[in-house]
Amino acid sequence: MDFLCSGLWGRDDDNTIFISPQGLNNSWPPGNEDFIMSIIEKVEAEMCIDSSRIFVGGLSMGGSMSYAMACKYPDKFRGAFMHSGGPMSGCDQSGRGPVAFFITHGTNDGVCTYPQFGVPQLNDFAERNGCDPKDMPVPTDQLGNTPVCVDFENCDSGYPTRACIFIGDHTPSPGGESNTWVPDETWSFIEQF
Repeated sequence: MDFLCSGLWGRDDDNTIFISPQGLNNSWPPGNEDFIMSIIEKVEAEMCIDSSRIFVGGLSMGGSMSYAMACKYPDKFRGAFMHSGGPMSGCDQSGRGPVAFFITHGTNDGVCTYPQFGVPQLNDFAERNGCDPKDMPVPTDQLGNTPVCVDFENCDSGYPTRACIFIGDHTPSPGGESNTWVPDETWSFIEQF
């Protein structure tokens, strides 16, 4: 297994390793979590990494996979981020440990329809993280350039839960690739650890 290290939408950082596996037929059926864990074990064995700062994240099915991984291995992941994702890969509820959790989701998403996708997974981790329940914000910027973000309150120390909701479809780049706010919001979430 070779590693392709790439940036987070143009984020180049000599202190961060990005690994981007691709699911078979663009899916992550339940049970394929072992593949991700074998990648992590290989990286830990061959590279000098801080094992307390491993994150999992993705878009759409990758976001679903990230949710499934955070559910099954809460002791392995410091945080998870899910962009326009949902529960398609399932969620092993046996662990129930906290994991810092961040989502972005468009209100007009025609693939992972909002709020049925995204919000239940966010609320699952808000509960795991000891946060107070929170209503989702209602964005007003019709172009998707300005999300409405919300931080859940009274979460357990070190386990923030955050959502940025925007008017838009199923996209990693609301507002356009050159204008999107998603990389900065995601990186800000990760940097706090």
